[in-house]
Order: sequence, then C-alpha cells, then structure tokens
Amino acid sequence: MFLNQRASQQRPLLIEAAAPANGRLFPLCEVSDANFACGFLGEGIALEPTDGLVAAPFDGIISHIAETKHALMLRHASGLQLLIHIGIDTIDLRGEGFDMLVSIDDQILAGQPLVTFDPVRIRESGYASCIILVVLGAQSSTASIACNYRVVDIGEPAAFRIALKQVT
Repeated sequence: MFLNQRASQQRPLLIEAAAPANGRLFPLCEVSDANFACGFLGEGIALEPTDGLVAAPFDGIISHIAETKHALMLRHASGLQLLIHIGIDTIDLRGEGFDMLVSIDDQILAGQPLVTFDPVRIRESGYASCIILVVLGAQSSTASIACNYRVVDIGEPAAFRIALKQVT
C-alpha cells in the first residue's frame, strides 16, 4: 500500500497545451537570443508565427504583463508559470505594434485571445518575431516540455505537453 502511494506521488502532472498561435513550432535552442536558447530562464519552445494573434495555451490566470506589452505570464492552477514572450529584443519597441487584450488577474480559458501584434513591423524594425514559451515552474517542482515540432494552427490541442514533477 505504501509503495503505491509513493509511486503515485512521483508521477508528474501532465499539462496538455494548445497551440498559442498559427505557425511553426521549433526548439528553443534555435532562438537567436542566448539567454533563451541556453535555457537560462527555463525549459521552453518557440514558434515562428504566420500572423499576429496569441491565445492562451491552457486555462489560467494572467499573473504579469510587461509594461511594453511584448510579454506576459500565465499561471496554471498547479502553480506553474508560463512566460509568453513575443520577439527578440522587442522591449525596445516600447509597446508599439502590440495590443494587450487581457489584464493582470484575469481568469483565462484555453484558446482565449491574449495579445495581438504586428509581426511585419517587428521584422521591419530589425527584430525576430518568434513567440517564446518558457516554463518557469512552481515552488518545489521541476518542469519539462515535450513537443513534436511542426506547423500548428492556433488552438490546436496538445501542441505541446508540460510535465511538472514535485521535488522531494
């Protein structure tokens, strides 16, 4: 009996996440920013968008929005935080070309639009327009992402999976 309880405690929580945008999913290590590519901020994936809409990959609460509207954080019920970062060095655009559709503490449903942006304007300004998704985890847990890199449609279910495991 005790072995079964312990085994069940060791199983990670699996979060199936929908595609947050239309485009091509690719490994985070291919992003042109070393801090993201080397995983300094955490495990993640990237997406090269074909348009300028980002939607929630899972149900959660908006826990942070960058003043410059290029990034936000979505908190899952498990405590996991997902950073959604649009572009590389797009903080320098000071919010131009971004329209945030949500506010901090909003309850969000998977597939709900979060932000619109102008990928052409980002690229014409000399920046990469990729969307970066980084799992920041929760206290006393580790997170990993599994993804079959491919072209996805916004809202496509199980575009990637996040495994959250308690550290004991």
